[in-house]
Formats: sequence, structure tokens, C-alpha cells
Amino acid sequence: MTYSVNRAHQSTVIWSIAGSDNSAGAGIQADLKTIQSFSRPEQPLHLCTLITAITAQHSTAVDACMAVSVDLLQQQALALLKDAQPAVIKIGLLVNKLQVLWLTDLLQQLRKNEPDLLVIYDPVAISSSGSTMAEADLYQAVMQHLLPQIDVLTPNLPELDALAQNSDMKQAVELLFKAGVKTVLVKGGHQQATACTDQLFISADFRYRGYPAYTNKVSLRSPRQPHHLNHGTGCSFSSALAAALALGYALEDAFVVAKTYINQGLSQPVAVTENHGTLGHWGFPRNPNYLPELLTEHLQPQAKAFAPLKAALGLYVIVPSVTELKRALAAGVKTLQLRIKNTDQQLRQQIKEAIQLCHQPDIQLFINDHWQLALELGAYGVHLGQEDINSANLAALQQAGLRLGVSSHGFYKLLRAQQLQPSYLAIGAIFATQTKEMGGKLQGLYKLNRYPALFPKIPLVAIGGINESNAKAVLATDIRHLAVVQGFAQATEPKLWVQQMQQLISEAQLEQKPCSVI
Repeated sequence: MTYSVNRAHQSTVIWSIAGSDNSAGAGIQADLKTIQSFSRPEQPLHLCTLITAITAQHSTAVDACMAVSVDLLQQQALALLKDAQPAVIKIGLLVNKLQVLWLTDLLQQLRKNEPDLLVIYDPVAISSSGSTMAEADLYQAVMQHLLPQIDVLTPNLPELDALAQNSDMKQAVELLFKAGVKTVLVKGGHQQATACTDQLFISADFRYRGYPAYTNKVSLRSPRQPHHLNHGTGCSFSSALAAALALGYALEDAFVVAKTYINQGLSQPVAVTENHGTLGHWGFPRNPNYLPELLTEHLQPQAKAFAPLKAALGLYVIVPSVTELKRALAAGVKTLQLRIKNTDQQLRQQIKEAIQLCHQPDIQLFINDHWQLALELGAYGVHLGQEDINSANLAALQQAGLRLGVSSHGFYKLLRAQQLQPSYLAIGAIFATQTKEMGGKLQGLYKLNRYPALFPKIPLVAIGGINESNAKAVLATDIRHLAVVQGFAQATEPKLWVQQMQQLISEAQLEQKPCSVI
């Protein structure tokens, strides 16, 4: 049977420009394993390779390294371009200045046809075993020519020092920003500590598909594994980052995904000899134990968890007024959020009336944003966006017994919000919505499918563009709580609509997935 392109899912093309490792632990071979781990039939990734060097290496050393000529590199690139342009390029080993100059010119040409091209450079020049694979003037050429074409640079600490000629991390990063790179991800594997901390520094110039990042710095920490079966860790980290970005994850989310993937691989390594080996490549991580710890400078984790929900959220209807709240209650809605965006003199009275209307054993009402009034008037719960967390008195809310819901838009913000031990986490927007502009960072069903396994302890509710026509697809991701805005507002028969949505949720909760064949 033959398949037409129309029946197949269009793949996202990634290029790896790197050296070949005949031991298959690092280099192009590690990139292939990593990218394949992230590819799936619904979102296929296709890795093409440009070989910069042929190496002869084993678990403890690189015995030989032969650079590929610039002419042959150019022929490799031209051949690949006859098929498709890359969406993401991951660069590994570059051997000499000629390769740097050739690559700089190639990237400039590619960007003319693909302005959103994302380029990641893992500046490896010395193998993890200590073998030198690049010429002495390589980094000087990189600083002078290549860095303005780089979106994400992923050096370890020795590479950062060698590139910037500065051992102070913050000063080195600033020097790299001035040289033109947009983002620096400093890998902490060479730190002499019981934990490994990786730090992502993001300049104001960084754009991903036209949009800026959420923040300017993210630090992730994980326990160090008590073994040396880690050949290819740096290559795999940058490739995992490239894969996540190619799948549409925001930069901060891609960082969390890549770190989690490396934690999984180091926790389940592949032994080649008694004392040496590589990290394992076991697919997209699903075990929450592999998630890193997010180190936050402005957010203090709660000593105690917020009060749990008194009932499952189920169908969660968000309304803009007390009038719409009454309509939802009459239709049989049990979980509601009052989202009033104006701050006029009637705000206090509206919130007070809403709380009184919902003061029933089987009703859960959350007040959006206005946490001071919710606290003062004795509300059941509040819902806060990530931008409101720093200014809210979370300790007072927790001590008063209010439930807390927090908005999240991906792995980074889920990690951040999870530290507060809230009553639930909202994830969105799943689909395009009229109520909020997500800046190109929609979650979609494929991303949504990843969250329940990695965040199993806190109820997750999906939000954004959900209605009766797509609710079943959302529930198929193992999400069991649905927040709706326009779907309910536009319902011509609210009671019937609520019954239909509640029935879909009940059926999903009763379904049991068949065991996977291993």
C-alpha cells in the first residue's frame, strides 16, 4: 500500500551539523537517537545531517579526528535544500575557521528564505574524555563571525570560559550577548556538587516565531547521578532542546523538556563497558521523578498546601457577571469562576452577591484576580494568573482556607505554579480563543497529552477554546476537567448544553485505557 502526502502528517525538518561518532554515543549519532525519541506519527520530526568531521573514538578517548572539507559540506547542504528547508538547525562540532566562515554564510542565506529559522549551537571542541577535536583559533572565529547567527548557545562551564575568556558566568554571558547571540544556556555538568544546575539566560533580542520569551532567566536543578555513563550528554541536551522547539514548545518549556529528557537518560543509562557508557534514549519522558526543580528568585514556595477541592472540578464555567453566574447555576453548573475585569464601584457588591449565591454544599466558586475582596468576603477560592502570584498575599489566602487555582501555559509555568501547592492548575490556551491572545503559544492537544503523566498530584483543568465539538478530543488526553467561557456563553439551551458536557466528562472518567504492549 502506498500513502500520499495528503494522508501523511507533514514532518518538521531539523538539520544537525556536527561530527560523526563511530562509537554512537555522541555527535550525529546521539542527535539521531534524541530526535527520534521526540518524533511521533502525529508530529513527525525528520533529522537531516551535515557531517563536519569523521572521528575514531571509543568510551575513553578520541583517537583521531578528520575535518570534512568546506566544498563537501556545501554539497551536503545543497543536496538537502533540494528537498526542504530546515525549521531548526542544531550545530555541534566545528573543527576550524574555514567551517565557521562557511557556516556563517550558509545561515545568512537560509534566513533570507526562512526568517523564523531557529539555530542552536553546542560549542563542543573538546570531548568529555578530554580529547581536543578542533583547531586552536576556532572559538575566536566563532566570536567574530558566527555568534550573530545563533539563537541559542549551549556551552558547558569550560566552553563558556574559553569562548568569552572570562570565568565569571554573568560577565561571560553579557559578552556573548554583545557578540550577537540571543540566548545562552549554561550547562552545569562540570560543577563539583551533588546537584547539577543549568541556567538559561535570555536577551531582550530573542524571538521565537516572532514572539519574545516569558522571562530573562530560568535555572533548573537536578540531583547528580552517581555514575559516569554519560557519554553524549551535551549533544543529546542540545538535540532535545532542538526537538522540543521544533514541536512548537516555547523556549522555557523546551528547556524543561530537554532537562527532563536528560534526567531520564542518565537515570537509565546504557553501559558499554564496566565503567563507561552513554545516557539512554527512551522517548518523551513520562515519569514525574525526572522533572527538574525550578529555582525561583521571586517566588517563595508555600510551607503548606492550599486546601483541596471539596469535589472534582468537572465542568468549570467562567462567567463575566453575576447575571451570567445566575444563568450558569440555573443550568446546573457546580464549579464556576467569576471573572470581572472592570474595577468600578459595584465590584465589591458583585463579588459579595456571587459568594452568597454560591454558598451551597455542592457549589465551588472561584473569584478571578480580586484576591483581597475574596479574602475579605469569605470566598471559597480564588484564581490567579502567573503575573499576579508575586503580588498576592498567598500566606493569608492559605491560612484562611481559600482554595487556589493558578493559570499555566506550559512546562515552565506548571513547574513554577506547582511549587505553591495550589488546589488545581489550569493549562491553556488549548485552542485559539476570543478572550485572550496567547502570543503564538497555544498548547494544542499534543502538548496537552504530555501533562497528566508528569503532573499527577494536582488536578489539571484545560482551558481555551473548548466547546461541545472538541471536548471529547481534549478528554482523550487524560485531562478530566474542562474550563469553558464562550462555549457556555453562546449556548442557546444552557441546561441541555451543560448536561451534554457533564455527560462527556463522566464517560471519560469511567473509561479505562487498555494496557500498552511493551
